[in-house]
Parts: sequence; C-alpha cells; structure tokens
Amino acid sequence: MSCVIPYRDAQHRCRSTQTGVRETHHVTLVCVVVVMVRISATTARLSTSQGSTRVQPRARAVERRGRCARTVRAAGGVSGGEGKDFMKRAFERARGMLENVGGRTGVATSGMKCDIDAPTWGELERMLSELPQEPVDDDASDASASERLFGTTSTPRVKLYRDSASWCPYSQKIWMQLEEKRIPYVKEKINMRCYGLKPESFMKIAPSGALPVIELDGQVISESSVIARVIEDEFPEHKPLLPYAPGSAEGERARYLMQMERALFGRWMQWITSSWSDGSGYSAYSEVLDSVDAELGSGGGPYFMGSDFTMVDIAFAPFLERMASSILYYKGVKIEGNGGRWPHLDSWFAAMANRKTYRGIKSDYYTTAHDLPPQLGGCAENGDNVSARDAIDGVDGVNWRLPLGPLNEKSLEPWWGSDDPVAARIEAARKIVSNHTNVVRFAARGCGEPGKPSYSAPLSDPNARPGEAHIPAVDAALRCVVHAMLQPDVASVQGPAKNAGMFDADATSLSLAYLRDRVGVPRDMSYPAARQFRAYLNWAIERL
Repeated sequence: MSCVIPYRDAQHRCRSTQTGVRETHHVTLVCVVVVMVRISATTARLSTSQGSTRVQPRARAVERRGRCARTVRAAGGVSGGEGKDFMKRAFERARGMLENVGGRTGVATSGMKCDIDAPTWGELERMLSELPQEPVDDDASDASASERLFGTTSTPRVKLYRDSASWCPYSQKIWMQLEEKRIPYVKEKINMRCYGLKPESFMKIAPSGALPVIELDGQVISESSVIARVIEDEFPEHKPLLPYAPGSAEGERARYLMQMERALFGRWMQWITSSWSDGSGYSAYSEVLDSVDAELGSGGGPYFMGSDFTMVDIAFAPFLERMASSILYYKGVKIEGNGGRWPHLDSWFAAMANRKTYRGIKSDYYTTAHDLPPQLGGCAENGDNVSARDAIDGVDGVNWRLPLGPLNEKSLEPWWGSDDPVAARIEAARKIVSNHTNVVRFAARGCGEPGKPSYSAPLSDPNARPGEAHIPAVDAALRCVVHAMLQPDVASVQGPAKNAGMFDADATSLSLAYLRDRVGVPRDMSYPAARQFRAYLNWAIERL
C-alpha cells in the first residue's frame, strides 16, 4: 500500500536562476525524492554527525498508484508468480497502524506493516565469500581508492584534490591523466560547493575553493590546464601524452583539436541551458560535432591523434561524455550510438570505454543528467525528450525493471563491451554488504527529517536525519534485496525467521526508493551494477 501525499512535480520545464528547476502544478503521487548516496566503504561516511552526502538535483514522482504487477525474472530465472510467492514469504503483510509513525517521521502512512525475513549481513558476506571474485587489476581506475601506487613503495609526490562524487569534468581530466601516466598519487575528496560546505582545511590551501587542485612536492597548484602542463613537464619518464615538438605538424593539429573542443563546448552550453530557438541550437551544435567526427576520421582513429591516446582525448572525454547523456535526456537527441551520422565518434566512444583507465572513471547517463543542472545553472528540456528522459530515469515501466537483459552497443545508453548481469549483481551486492551500516542509515533518510541549512542544489541535504524508528525495517528489506541479487531464482530465497519483525511498509518503501535514486556511477559502483541494483530495489518496492 503506497503513501499518497502532495508532491511538487519538478521536471525542469523552466528554470530558476539557481537550480534550473521550477515548481509546477501539484499532483497526488507516490512521493519519492531524488538525491544520490555514496555506497563505497572507503568513501562513504553517512552518519548523521558528518552529513557528507552527495545528491542528485531533481525531485520526481516515480511510482504511481495502481501500476499493475510485472513479470519478475532474476537473470532470466524468475516468473512473476515465483517472485510474488517469495515476497509473500519475505514481506508478510498485515493491516494495522504503527503507533505514532506519522508524528515521528513526518511521513504519511497507510498503516501497512510487513514481516521481513532475510539473512543476516554476516550470512550475506559468507555467501559472497563463496563466490569467485575477479583479481584486482592495478591498471583499472578505482573511484573509491584513496591512493594509487602502481606497484611503487615510495611516498607519492602528488596529492590530488578532486570532487567527492566524481562529477567534476575538470577533476576528471587530471584524474585520467595521472592514471594513464601511472604516476603514484594520493587522493583527497572535496565536495562541490552546490552540494555543501567545503572543509576549512581545503579552503586554507585553495581560497577560491575551485577543483581540481594538486600538491606537488608540497607546492599547491590549481586550474586544470596549468596542472596538466605541470604534470607533463615534471614526469617526462611517465608515458608522454603530448609528445610533439613545438611547431611540428602533429603539435599544430593537437592545438587545433583542443580549440575545436572548446568550440564544441560553447555550442553545447548555449543549447543545453536554453529553451529559446531549440532548432537553431541543435543545428549550431551539430555543425561543430560534424567537424569533430570528420577530424576523427581523417586522423585514422580511433583516437583524435590516430592510434595514440593523448591529452587531446583527455580534453574531449569529460565533455563528450556529458554531452551524450544531457543532450539525450534534455533534448531527445542521441549522440552516442546515433546509428550513422557520427560513425567515427562511435568508434572513439567504443575505444575509450574499453580503456581500463577510463572505464573506472566514466559515469552513466542518469548520474550525469542529474548532476549537471546545479553546475550549469539549469538545463532546459525541449519536449522531444520525454521518452528518453523517462527511460533514463527508470520511470517508463521498462527500464529499472526486472528482467534486465545484458547491455550492448544498441542500448539506449550504449555499452561498448560485454555485460554479464550475474557479475553485475554480485558487484552491487559486494558494495552494499561492505558498507551496509552507512547505506541503511542513509536510505532511512527517505522517511526521516530534512536537514538545515539547505544548499543551492535543490535536493542536496547532507544534514538530513534518518527515520530512526524504521531503521530495522530498512535494514531487513535491504538484506532481502541483496539476497535476491545473489540468487539465480529469487523464489529459492529463504530468510532466517529470527530476523523477522513487524514494520511499516510505506516508510520502508520510501527509504528503498530514496536509495535507488541516489546510486551514483562511478562513485558507488559500475553502470551495469547500478542498473541491476536499481531494478532489484524496484522489485522490492513494488511488493511492499
């Protein structure tokens, strides 16, 4: 039974000066609020005392009353009837009113309770330990790592300050450069200003607060373009990424392509942030993108300088990634995997996606589409984007719903490589189990209280407090979700009865939805893993 309360539908139809979001008409919907949670054990500190949560910038209603039950299949093995039987065992429903629930949490309640039976976290950890685990690949970037030594034992000369959520494109450039050159470095994560206050310790060394910043042998250096040049000059023994003599033909081509990247960026910004003259905005942007595609082809590809990966690719990568997601989400135009107009660009996307350094740095469309508006001052929809937007948001009744087949290059969000749904579910399960205490408390903010002060990102709420009374229910429900992800057939899941208890189903559903909409890529897990986890959370929500 769903919690029905008034909701302000914020769909970016038009924009305020700060957030790019305005409030439109009130409708009666199932309330789900959207921001993102940090799940990785090495990065998440989600206790209420610290309140360092990262967020998504858009509230939206996603689960409407009366939606019919769907066929559920876990990796091709579960029918709707089997899933229903399992959830009947795992979430025994009983009518009644939980005393003072609404007063304690501020959440309207239908009075539905649930009896949740699931394995303990220790038992889930044991299950995971019995599954094969891929060895750690030192060549692959890791968003959760606090240091990267690349096999060395000496103290790194470089300390990188980058954004905590892996959303800053300029931080991404330096991060990728260090990874490609395999320069040992330590990392300190600093939140972006629109998602909370920056720590005083960082402001002392970088008064502007701008990211990225590095310390090289103790010297503070800021601005990504300056940092990039310093890194190339100071570490010539590490894989040169711009190895062209001044005045050479290759050097001049690299310089020309860098200028083209800035021209493309300018056209994108004019189009994505404006609702005026949408057609001319598209034409102006496409004109430059056509030139970019032609240059990729003339250079022999798959990279901008031919077969060699260089700083030119690093310059383009963060913004082509953001263009692909935002233009599809806000304008309804498919840039990546377009199907013919930009074939050389697709070859570049595929080559980049298969680089181990980039694979662990790249975000997904959902994360990017929602982290951009607070950074850009708003993104404008054109009305042709509704189908793509709803699919990316997982509210179209198909995406973020089981069964989920493997991703491929033809997917709405192309996946340029192999996708193993079972391996993706196991990855998601490991991430949750390794940091379950923090994840549960964060999810329970969905039925808790908003924090003060608020921040310019509309749903940034690092000081929010969880609904303490519902934490046992949220914990048990999340254990059910993780357990289901570890089974080829969720009908076989049997939770120990000692963990059962009577809980409010509405508050638990709100908490699972709150968590679902805050899973960030690459901060928390890979895109295939996040996709599976979001779908399994929906599977549980629909049965509560």
